[in-house]
Amino acid sequence: MSQLRSYLAILRGSFMVGVIYRFGFFFTILGNLVYMAVTYYLWRSIYANSATLRGLTFNETFLYVALGSAVFILLKTYVDWYVAYEIREGFIAIYLTKPVDYQLYSLFVSLGGALMNLTAITLPTILMLVFVFRVQIQSGLGLLLFPVSLVLAFLISFNFDYFIGLIGFYSESIWGMSITKEIIITVLSGALIPLQFFPDAIQKILLVLPFQAIYHTPLMMVTRPNQGWEVFLPMLGVQLAWALATFSLSRLFYSQAIKVLRVAGG
Repeated sequence: MSQLRSYLAILRGSFMVGVIYRFGFFFTILGNLVYMAVTYYLWRSIYANSATLRGLTFNETFLYVALGSAVFILLKTYVDWYVAYEIREGFIAIYLTKPVDYQLYSLFVSLGGALMNLTAITLPTILMLVFVFRVQIQSGLGLLLFPVSLVLAFLISFNFDYFIGLIGFYSESIWGMSITKEIIITVLSGALIPLQFFPDAIQKILLVLPFQAIYHTPLMMVTRPNQGWEVFLPMLGVQLAWALATFSLSRLFYSQAIKVLRVAGG
């Protein structure tokens, strides 16, 4: 219990750091507003001659894509860069001499930043969607499960970033790996366009990969929330499975990579 309080203190400290730099959130929200305006007119022109495309209405598609920009900011941890920096500068050695789990420490630091983004960016973006762009959000089971799905999506995103950061044990720069990871996740997760717009054969493959569990699953729960447990439960099951798998894999990778640091340190 005392250790949990320590991690919660880390979370609170990370949240307060975000409060200090709150001026930057204004420009992020402004950028989101511009992005949503461009997205709105782009998809409006695409839907000019059709009520639905690939089974989605304009309202559903725009909600999916616009909300995706806010979720993208929320799930962006930057932990890959932080971990690689601490490895490169030798600060990682500090955590080896303290009774702290480095992966959990990094997770709670990221959670603090995510909570700051949630209150300062994601929620204002949702309000703009409703009151500025007049997007209709339906009620249903999906809205109740959305927070659960979002937490699982955050864990998967964190585990990917953390894993890439650990490559810093073997390389002086993770820039190439991090950019490649961003491109793969952005394209294959449905962050840019709904997966429904992919060919059916590719959809079947993407729906079992971990990338779609980061964006497609939570976004679909808001886009089409009036579906039943028979639809949402398997989606949550896939998310939970990938969250556990990526957490375990990154933990195993750390246990092996840390040996390299000890050998290099003499």
